[in-house]
Amino acid sequence: MSQSATRVPGDGKRGGAARRWVAGALVVITSLLFVASSVALWAHQTVFDNDRFMAAVEPALEDPALYDALSETVSNQVLDALDLDDRVSTRLEQLDEVVAGALTAQLDAADRPLLEGLLGRVDRPSLASLTPVVVERLEGRVRQIVDRLVTSDAFAERLPQLVGRAHAAAIGIARGDVDDYPNVYLTDDAVMLNTVPIVADALREVLGEFGDMLPEVTLPDNLSDKADEARAQLGEALGSRIPDDVGRVKLLDRETFDLVQGTVRDIDRVVVVLVVVTILLAAATLAVAPSTRRGAVQLGLGVVAGLVLTAAAVAQLRSTVVDVARQPDGRHVAGVLYDSVTGGLHQIFWLVGIVGAAAVVGALLVGSPRWLASAGDRWPWVLTATGGDGRLARWVATHADALRIAVGAVVLLVVVLTGFAWVPLVLALLGGVAALWGIAAAARIERSLDAVPPADAVPPAPAPPGGTGPGGQR
Repeated sequence: MSQSATRVPGDGKRGGAARRWVAGALVVITSLLFVASSVALWAHQTVFDNDRFMAAVEPALEDPALYDALSETVSNQVLDALDLDDRVSTRLEQLDEVVAGALTAQLDAADRPLLEGLLGRVDRPSLASLTPVVVERLEGRVRQIVDRLVTSDAFAERLPQLVGRAHAAAIGIARGDVDDYPNVYLTDDAVMLNTVPIVADALREVLGEFGDMLPEVTLPDNLSDKADEARAQLGEALGSRIPDDVGRVKLLDRETFDLVQGTVRDIDRVVVVLVVVTILLAAATLAVAPSTRRGAVQLGLGVVAGLVLTAAAVAQLRSTVVDVARQPDGRHVAGVLYDSVTGGLHQIFWLVGIVGAAAVVGALLVGSPRWLASAGDRWPWVLTATGGDGRLARWVATHADALRIAVGAVVLLVVVLTGFAWVPLVLALLGGVAALWGIAAAARIERSLDAVPPADAVPPAPAPPGGTGPGGQR
């Protein structure tokens, strides 16, 4: 056999430079697709599914900081709608006129012109100057009333429904169902959340205590589903035009929404195809690679590196999302909400990353690579730990039945303790299958070792010519 035809056992090298370049390109593309598939699968299963999204954000809905931030926002909107500065100032000026008129009426007709002249020359203090003091007290009371409403048990039961409807509306609009979700709507500049119903409930609570001060205000029993119409109804009831930002919370700017909308539509169309193509490209990468072992190592390392970089990008995006909130409580809530939603993404990253790392380790160990043999020559314990000297295989084969029972018990225990969560379930099943395969492989290795005679065994002496038996006798 010629020199070129020889092959190192277990190396599996194929092809030349062109094949290596193609394999390298496939490793990069497949690694990127693994990351994209992970993100798409998470988004399709968690972000775009209302039930799973609500399950993911449940911790945020139980955080007291959420209600503190919501109370602050609703209180500010209620105060903007009431415009207490103008109302209190107007009432105090009216009262001042009444008091001044009553005092003047008590004077004699002869003294009245003199008093009116003095009052015209003196810059006397009026009751309207007390407006800041009165308003400050009233605003504090309004905030207490709104906080009592927002932190009530009834509102806590209602909030998940409001969040669920808002999420369904946002995803529906992203998918093109613009007219079906009045509580979330599009403007020329942004995606807005309609909070007018919450503001109206808070106003009813406030008017229940401030009815004497605002006797002319009667809120409508039924507000319109449309944000602009509902705001106009409130303005008519309050007797003034309320600011445009009352009852509006900005969710996304229009440019970001257009990007999200395109992403949602693309993921809806290609998520399954993307996963299938990723798996097929992984198989093609291993088939094209000049060395199957080396291709598996490169692909596993590429996937792990891609996941690490993407996880870093997700962590960086967290600060951007949190900084959108204006208040400390709002930033805290945004952080908890972001962590709750992206927790599923991190689980997928861990799953794919562990599988990729296991592929790297397996590829490095399978086939008795030369580096492992060299390490075994230098440190004998390496051969024992990796099964190179046969001791591990013999021990596993001897205790195979007990090990199989132990593997099944460990898998069941992990699944139960983790509450049947799907990521630990998949990892436990994959680990169990790998362990059972290893036990079966050890049994095969043990049988092959028994079939090979020891190196120091003395071969039997050949029989002498002529068929003579022992002693040379016929």
